[in-house]
Amino acid sequence: MQRITGLAACRELGGLIACTAGVCARKSGPGCCGQPAAHRQWASLAVRPARPFTAATSRRLCRRRCVFAGEKHRLLCSQPGADGPSSGRRPAISVVGVPDPITWIRCKVIMFLLDLYFDLDVNSEEFERGVKQALVHVSNKMSRGRYHELKGIVSSEMLEYVEKTCSSLTDAQRKRLAVQTDDIVFVLPEDISVVFDQHGRKFCFMVMRFWILSSHEGPDDPEGTKVFKVASSEDGGPQKKIVTAVYEFHRELTRGASSDWTVTTLWHWHWKRAG
Repeated sequence: MQRITGLAACRELGGLIACTAGVCARKSGPGCCGQPAAHRQWASLAVRPARPFTAATSRRLCRRRCVFAGEKHRLLCSQPGADGPSSGRRPAISVVGVPDPITWIRCKVIMFLLDLYFDLDVNSEEFERGVKQALVHVSNKMSRGRYHELKGIVSSEMLEYVEKTCSSLTDAQRKRLAVQTDDIVFVLPEDISVVFDQHGRKFCFMVMRFWILSSHEGPDDPEGTKVFKVASSEDGGPQKKIVTAVYEFHRELTRGASSDWTVTTLWHWHWKRAG
């Protein structure tokens, strides 16, 4: 079963290979089931006891476009070219492994149930473009130290943590947090849960992991090296490497509630230097 799900996950990586210029040979390898230590510190908080779906939850909710909280007129997904300038030519990238297949198949099943019971299609290209734009938008604001502009997009508790963590970085390290759309190599859900509170409200939490090209000068990110390998730079520029970022998105699913998604947790591999 693990081999079958691993091959299924490889198909998604295969789409990446077909679309990425200069990508090298594809190989099979071990799944990347490990997590950075800093991420493990909060990962247990993101895993919530989701009650099983019942007939009472089968009421259809209206489909709405994905938008940021606090940005009522801005779609979470954007038009091409709206996320900032291109970061230049992408170096050759080899796929040397696959993400954890058990996590992949579990998330796919939950995505199907979300669409079936809540009309919430988080397995769409629109949603993927949206979470990429969220990463680009938030990371660029952090890199410039404009934390106040993330109010309403990032939760208040997380905003305090972000400002405190970024203050431990040098100006050069903080600027490397900025991500452009072309820097994003791959994105997959890492955890999805539906939570019901005592008042009958329903909430969805989605933890997404991004694999990103970066000129980060610190140690290699094990989550990146398990899945991708970047060829050496031939143009004399800084050597690129694959690092990861983890963002948790939250939205209420109760009938009549806002359709806005809010970033409730975020973590960048660069922050290992700030620890």
